[in-house]
Amino acid sequence: MRPNRNEASEDASPVATQPHDVSAARVRRGDAGRGASSARARRYALDLMPIIDAMRGVVGRTPQCLALELTRRGICKPRGGAVWTPVDVGRLLHRIGTERAR
Repeated sequence: MRPNRNEASEDASPVATQPHDVSAARVRRGDAGRGASSARARRYALDLMPIIDAMRGVVGRTPQCLALELTRRGICKPRGGAVWTPVDVGRLLHRIGTERAR
């Protein structure tokens, strides 16, 4: 006859019968890669911050104007693309705003 899994066996350690700590951070596959990617994006945004600030005074503040100017100046996107879109600039501005708030 097999022992019932719901009943704690006599030789079970007290640690094994304790409930899991819900507050502990769960490490999953890919977390290190995501962390490295986020750090790289953060550094890139911080490096572009002075350029974006200078351009805002010259060409305007809209993502469309900034995208055209970044493309005209030949500044590459984080993953190597050459053509900036307003969506790319909006995401960059959001990341810069988040970094400034820290």
